[in-house]
Amino acid sequence: MQPRCRQSVNETALCSPTNLTLSWSNICYKVKVKKNDSYVMDFFKGRQMEYISILNGVSGVVKSGTLMAILGSSGAGKTSLLATISKRIKKRTTGDILLNGKLFTRGLMAKISGFVPQEDLAVKSLTVQEHMEFMAKMKIDRRYRRVARSQKIDVLLLDLGLIELKNSKLSTLSNGEWKRVSLAVQLLTEPKILFCDEPTTGLDSYSATVVIDALKNIAVKGRIVICSLHQPASGLLDHFHKIYLLAAGNLAFQGSLSEATAFFSSLGYNCPSIYSHAEFFVSLLSIIRGNEDECFKKIIRICAEFKKSAYGKKMTTSIEESYAGTSVDIDDGDGKDIPHPIFAANYLPLNDFKKIPSFQQLRWLIWRNYIDYKRNSSAIFLKFLIYIIGGLILATPYIHVTRNIDQRSIQNVQGLMYYIVTETIFTFHYAVFYTFPKEMPLLLRDMANGLYYPLPYYVSKVAVMIPGSIIQPFIYSALIYCITGLRGGLISFLYFVLPVVLGAISAGALGCLMSALFDSFETASLLSVSLDFLTLIFSGVYLNLGNLPARISWLKYISQFYYSTEAVSVTQWREYNYINCSTNIDTPCIATGEQVMENFGFAPDNYYIDLMGLLAIFTFSHFAGFMAIFYRSFNEPVY
Repeated sequence: MQPRCRQSVNETALCSPTNLTLSWSNICYKVKVKKNDSYVMDFFKGRQMEYISILNGVSGVVKSGTLMAILGSSGAGKTSLLATISKRIKKRTTGDILLNGKLFTRGLMAKISGFVPQEDLAVKSLTVQEHMEFMAKMKIDRRYRRVARSQKIDVLLLDLGLIELKNSKLSTLSNGEWKRVSLAVQLLTEPKILFCDEPTTGLDSYSATVVIDALKNIAVKGRIVICSLHQPASGLLDHFHKIYLLAAGNLAFQGSLSEATAFFSSLGYNCPSIYSHAEFFVSLLSIIRGNEDECFKKIIRICAEFKKSAYGKKMTTSIEESYAGTSVDIDDGDGKDIPHPIFAANYLPLNDFKKIPSFQQLRWLIWRNYIDYKRNSSAIFLKFLIYIIGGLILATPYIHVTRNIDQRSIQNVQGLMYYIVTETIFTFHYAVFYTFPKEMPLLLRDMANGLYYPLPYYVSKVAVMIPGSIIQPFIYSALIYCITGLRGGLISFLYFVLPVVLGAISAGALGCLMSALFDSFETASLLSVSLDFLTLIFSGVYLNLGNLPARISWLKYISQFYYSTEAVSVTQWREYNYINCSTNIDTPCIATGEQVMENFGFAPDNYYIDLMGLLAIFTFSHFAGFMAIFYRSFNEPVY
């Protein structure tokens, strides 16, 4: 009987055996693409789609203690294979992925493996230390003490040569340094299988060697490390225990570098002395434009010869030897973890991992957003400065607008109310349009890796936005209030500024909704501008809201311009008990502030209703925005 694994909080949450064998058999992967490029054909027949095969029944095997390189030309299917066998791709795949001969769940793979993407995503304003602390808090068992987490981070940074860069911002790192930071993040959970997508791309030969040596050191400690490579530097393949060659989605070879050289030599393909082995293999298995038929014939021949060769039979035998019996595929895609037979036999506490609760996720996400905002404070201050300068320009024509008010001044005062509201709503509405399109790739990647849930993420974004949406309109309103000489004391001012602030908050909420619904700023703007113009009509300036036909009068209740303009108008016009009439007896006279409100279709008693309307828009917009983010979080990330 195997000894039971201790569940100490100072140890990794997963105690798994080191003699693992990962194998895959007959893996096929297809993607749906647009069939034709004609807009006219799309319009009349609808978008024509077809499936393109990326992987064509490939198989392979790798054992603990092995560093394997997946090599091939662009489009050969390297990243697709890596994402498939790591179970990062959820759909459109067939074939078996086995761990010690048993089928297993996606949840299990997530717990025992790490994935270093070619282009990692992060909040680049954080320092290396801050980024590692955030990722450690999200990835490591919550029972780890803070000191233990810090020690683990320091050891990883020291081992990967990053300790001197711990206080450097991620945005200042070189490609090689950033690759090592991404690797350190994945090593926080001590994964037994590590997948790296093109870890040497964009690096010089020295940096690439440093990264590969680090990966080799990880592999020799009993882990499986699989890397995809694209044009590796000369001699880099010598660091790998095994190489796996792909050609147009087909398996061309698996084995050691010396075995690969011998295999291709037996087929009459000898590596020239001026070529590195990597360059030779890639060029040999590439599809050359204009000579596609001959290249495909060559690839088909090489793949067929490998299956018949001793090397192909050796790979097949290794897969069969690792097969420990038949089992039902329990990967139902719902994320539930059913104990894997090889782990259950060793009493491994796979389900003992304790993820931090949602409120702690929220706390750390707010912390990360706050750091990002603080590091980008100059850009935020510039936007605020533009907003205030706009207020000064707006207020200048209205200086002392309320002094000796008469019939002609009514339009001036009401125009001021309108511009205060409109400037604020437009400013805060469009300020957040880039929020979710910019962060969606990062969000999908983090969701797929199980770092946090959609709700804490969305709430953290809102929580960091709201203070600015309160403070800035308050200062803006106070500035205009003083410059223009609007009537009322402190209480009247507070009544005046409240709908302006709520207008800014509700505008930001609606902007979040548009940002969450669409992938780009341009697409969101198309709908948002149309919606803004529609609701702007019902602000009370362009239409008399008291004389609207019933079929369209309800539209004012979806307009934040209506609610805000009516509320600020009520706070100001109720200060006027008498307005001078014109000396011309034929000119109508609006003698009180209440009559002014009635003339514009505003109700003097609607102040609190207007505030509730703005809060309703705020609540609905954020709820709908969260649902959009929640729905989109199920999409597959791009690796």
